[in-house]
Amino acid sequence: MADFKWRKVSEKEREEIARDAKKLLNEFSVKISKVKMPAEHFENDDESREEGDGWKTDAEFRSIVFDNAPLVDNDIIIAEKGAWK
Repeated sequence: MADFKWRKVSEKEREEIARDAKKLLNEFSVKISKVKMPAEHFENDDESREEGDGWKTDAEFRSIVFDNAPLVDNDIIIAEKGAWK
């Protein structure tokens, strides 16, 4: 745990951190811009939603989820384990 204590970073490290953070935010913004969302978002007066029977009853939600998934096989989302590491 001692390795995680505060330490002073050099100007070079600071620039590298800033560059990496900017790259990460840019990549995220590109990916989030590709997410398909419903045209409208509805809320009621108390800012809550009514409970339903779950995702199986909401075909539109299910369709949006599968449209946004990178890999889908027979209604199963295929995810790469550890691809983000």
